[in-house]
Amino acid sequence: MRRLTPELREQLKKPLGSVMGEAQAAERLSGLGGLVISVGDRCSHALIKMGIRPDIVIYDHMCMRKEVDAGTRRALDGYDGAAERVGNPAGNITDALRLAVENAVARGTGKILVDGEEDLAALVAIMAAPDGAAVLYGQPGEGIVLVEVDEKARGRARAIYGRMPLSA
Repeated sequence: MRRLTPELREQLKKPLGSVMGEAQAAERLSGLGGLVISVGDRCSHALIKMGIRPDIVIYDHMCMRKEVDAGTRRALDGYDGAAERVGNPAGNITDALRLAVENAVARGTGKILVDGEEDLAALVAIMAAPDGAAVLYGQPGEGIVLVEVDEKARGRARAIYGRMPLSA
């Protein structure tokens, strides 16, 4: 398990990709054509409501440390079959979460329900995704972050992950 340090938490306040509104994200996605991975309840629900079908959805029934509303919960739980459940405490990346994301990327499909917090799953998704994939996650108070995965994006994610200390 890897743990987020205060220094890395501060670094991650800067988005890993382009910040945009929901409509702009939908428009950009229509021109990409690769694997689409959405991280977070609000971001994933917004994409689904716009008719975008993410290949991989990672969520935890929470938004800004509060439970999501019943409509969001129903939409995510009902989306694309059963979810794989993994535990992941806030501020950490467990081996179970990392493996679940890597396996979903290898399959090209999946839904992962995190018991705990899914925020850092975006780092794992960026590291695991192939060139041309899109990883989307919410940036509180700003909008949706869209990361177009390439070697540069993967390198940034790997550098942050590599600086996360191991914890028991």
